[in-house]
Amino acid sequence: MALLNEHEELLSAWRSLSPTSETSDGWRTIPIGVGRCRAGVRFPAGEEALLVGFSITAPAATDLPQGRGFSVSRVGDAPSGGFDVWFGVSRKPAASLEMFTLMAADILASVSAAKGEEQRAYYQFLSRIRSWQQFMERPRDRRLSDEEELGLFGELSMVNRLLDCGVPPSVIMECWKGPANGLRDFMGETHDVEVKATISPNGFPARISSLEQLDDVAGRSVFLAALRFSLQDAAPSLPAMVEVIRQKAGDHGRIGLERNLLLAGYDDAHASEYVRGFEPMDERVFQIKEAFPRLTRSTAPLAVRAAKYELDLDLVDIATVDLEEVFVAFGGELKP
Repeated sequence: MALLNEHEELLSAWRSLSPTSETSDGWRTIPIGVGRCRAGVRFPAGEEALLVGFSITAPAATDLPQGRGFSVSRVGDAPSGGFDVWFGVSRKPAASLEMFTLMAADILASVSAAKGEEQRAYYQFLSRIRSWQQFMERPRDRRLSDEEELGLFGELSMVNRLLDCGVPPSVIMECWKGPANGLRDFMGETHDVEVKATISPNGFPARISSLEQLDDVAGRSVFLAALRFSLQDAAPSLPAMVEVIRQKAGDHGRIGLERNLLLAGYDDAHASEYVRGFEPMDERVFQIKEAFPRLTRSTAPLAVRAAKYELDLDLVDIATVDLEEVFVAFGGELKP
């Protein structure tokens, strides 16, 4: 039997915690993921939640981020499990269960992968919540900005390459985490790929959104794919690339594709406004190892709670790798 992914595992856990005639008020929880996490439902409200435990000094309530559709609070009556403090990330009654599950699954995966000192793990937990806080505050009924348009085109270019390498469409749509505010754009079982796209002819500015984005963890390989495009009238536009992917994804990938496009903020109603054509010019893929220049959670002082920064990838002078070989880890095949 295949292992459940975090999204399916959470939904299954919450279903198993459905109320019965003997259910009393308070938290009902079960272990989920690795170590410090539990899926929970609080009665009588019946709110779904992800509970995470830490052995740290409890922060003030005002230090906990809150967001549209979810709340974060200290949980006083959760099982200790060897941890001093438990926090609950709970869905608000009117919020979308699908969106909340995507967020909880991302936090679960990120916290489960975190190793080492408790305070750093706690800051990583907060970092992902703050990232989702910003994500959920973005307006959804507008045209994508030029930067967002280019970023989505870059990610779709990667989807197109994965499809051409024979990776099953359903697998690609599951691994494609960028639209759902994932820590990295593509996250497989053991390999992650972050995509950065530019149209700058000189220099390659790459914005890194957090200390965790380029932080490699034990058991996983992290790659950064740098894609340079030029603007050409005859080159594929964003809507043209979307249609190519729709045709290639077929029935097996259509639902996942449309969900990801929705999460990315792409709406066919605005298709006529995306007139820029993107011609591929250059591609470099770096494996994130010790020599790669970056700021990370595992090396930053504890006093640095969060950071965003910009790299110039044209100045990164380390060996690159073949992207096609990375695709094999996602289930693709090398071309002869």
